[in-house]
Amino acid sequence: MKDTDAKFFCLSMSPAIDATVRLPSAPRGEGEIFKDVAEEENVGGKAVNVARWLAGRGAKVCCGGLLGEDNDRPFARELAKYGIEDRFVRVAGATRRNEMITWPGGSVKLNRAAFPGLDSLDEFDVLGGIKGESPGVAILSGSLPPCCPKSFYADAVMRLKSLGWTVVLDASGEPMRLALDAKPDLIKPNAEECEPLVGFTPKTADEFAKATSILREKAAHVVISDGGAGAWFDGEFVAAPKVEVVDTTAAGDTLLAEYCWRVFWESAENTAAQWAVAAGSAACTMPGGAPPPARVVEKLMDEV
Repeated sequence: MKDTDAKFFCLSMSPAIDATVRLPSAPRGEGEIFKDVAEEENVGGKAVNVARWLAGRGAKVCCGGLLGEDNDRPFARELAKYGIEDRFVRVAGATRRNEMITWPGGSVKLNRAAFPGLDSLDEFDVLGGIKGESPGVAILSGSLPPCCPKSFYADAVMRLKSLGWTVVLDASGEPMRLALDAKPDLIKPNAEECEPLVGFTPKTADEFAKATSILREKAAHVVISDGGAGAWFDGEFVAAPKVEVVDTTAAGDTLLAEYCWRVFWESAENTAAQWAVAAGSAACTMPGGAPPPARVVEKLMDEV
């Protein structure tokens, strides 16, 4: 898909400011106070992470969804930095802030609900920003805010496919289950997210093969990530190289973005899975969802 009109549209309904707080030691009990604390912030949300990686690879990308008016400037700056076209709809209030708290040997993550004060999407058309665009690849990724109906992704997949777009979906739970009936072109659940879709959480090679087979009745291509072990691509396993994990934020998003870049832009299907796992592993070495340097991905590619 190297045509100059090729474009990725990334839809983020639950963007976030991702903060990583690093404690010098593990918490020992209630009331403990840490003074020597390091903290970093990055703008993110699953589809924003995907868009940033694709743009860094040289793809033409636009990104849409919802942003809070009160703190949209960091997002606008980040999109401009990477040359990502801003198609976000601004709504009242602030975009959420998530936190990953880490210490040597452990971590905990706090994910907040997006736009809890927004009652409905009736007055917003979050797909309106692509009207008149030549169809490309649409990547719908992340959780939905409380105001979104569970059928939101199903409706979006149907609308986009009717316009000729190739649709990639990375979601979970009921929104993902309903969207499968709209037949997205590629889906990327993780192992745990398979349970409500196929009735079990795959753990063995046979179980991953079975889950893939069931899901491919609804989607042409299925990528199932399996944490630090690696990922399954249409039933074929690619093991992840060993890395020193700093923060797992955006690891799955980077994996998906690299895979889409290799398949839909570079037409390099033969090595796409290996590059995707290398990129996802590299993302684990970075704090707060920050994209890893390309040289780190290239080095890990030799170890996949």
